[in-house]
Amino acid sequence: MDTATERLEVTLPGPTLVRLRQEARRRGVPEADLVNEAIESLLAGDRQARVRAAEALCRVAAPVGDWADMKQEIEAARTAAEQR
Repeated sequence: MDTATERLEVTLPGPTLVRLRQEARRRGVPEADLVNEAIESLLAGDRQARVRAAEALCRVAAPVGDWADMKQEIEAARTAAEQR
């Protein structure tokens, strides 16, 4: 684990802060440890979701054409979507 740290100020609603403090006391750890754990969990979950989505796309048996043709189709679709 990287030991270099930086400070971040976070504003929490009162009830959330109370729950954070209670959980930190219950576990016997600093509040910052719980915040770091929650952030790491969120980011890991987000990464896992992206990996699963990419894997699912790789399993799609879609026709694959020439890259120049595909790029043109993608750009045309994007332009059409932007005009809506």
